[in-house]
Amino acid sequence: MKRSQIYNTLAKLNKFPAFLQTNVKSFFIGRAVPFVGTAGLRFEKTSTTEWVASIPNRPEVRNHLKQLHACGMVLLAESIAILIVAMNLPADKLPLVKNINADFVKRSTGGLRGKVKLTEQQIEYIQSTEKGELPLEVEVTDSAGIQPVIVTVTAVWVPKKRRKTA
Repeated sequence: MKRSQIYNTLAKLNKFPAFLQTNVKSFFIGRAVPFVGTAGLRFEKTSTTEWVASIPNRPEVRNHLKQLHACGMVLLAESIAILIVAMNLPADKLPLVKNINADFVKRSTGGLRGKVKLTEQQIEYIQSTEKGELPLEVEVTDSAGIQPVIVTVTAVWVPKKRRKTA
C-alpha cells in the first residue's frame, strides 16, 4: 500500500527533536489547512492510532461569553477525526466529512483538548475498503476536565479522481 501524503509528511516531522514536534506539526498542518492555522490548533500527538490536539481560548476564537466559539470546538473535533483517517488511508483515496453531530452540553472553561482513537479493526477497514464510512467519537475536554461538547464526526473516503490525459 502506498501511504498517504500526510502519513509520509508526519513520518519526516517525527524525526525532529521531541520538544519541537508540536510546533513543527502545527505549523505544517496549519499551512496545509489555513483555517486550522488561523484558529491556532496545536497538534500534540499524531499517530496512526491516536490524535490529540488543542485549541487555546484566544480572543480570535471566542464568542460573546468569552469562551471558545462553537465553531472552534467543532473545528478541533473535525480536524483530528479527518486527519487520523487520512493518515491511515492509501494514497489513492480522498477523505471527506459526511456528517458532524455536536451536542453542546456545558459551558467550557479555557482552552479545549480533543482526542480521537482508532482500533486495529478500524484501521484495517480504512486501509482495505474502496469507499467507506466511519463514525468517530471525539472526546473534547476543557481546561477544567469537563466535556462541554459531545462530537461524532462521520468520515467517508472515496477514490481520488484521475485526470484524463489528452
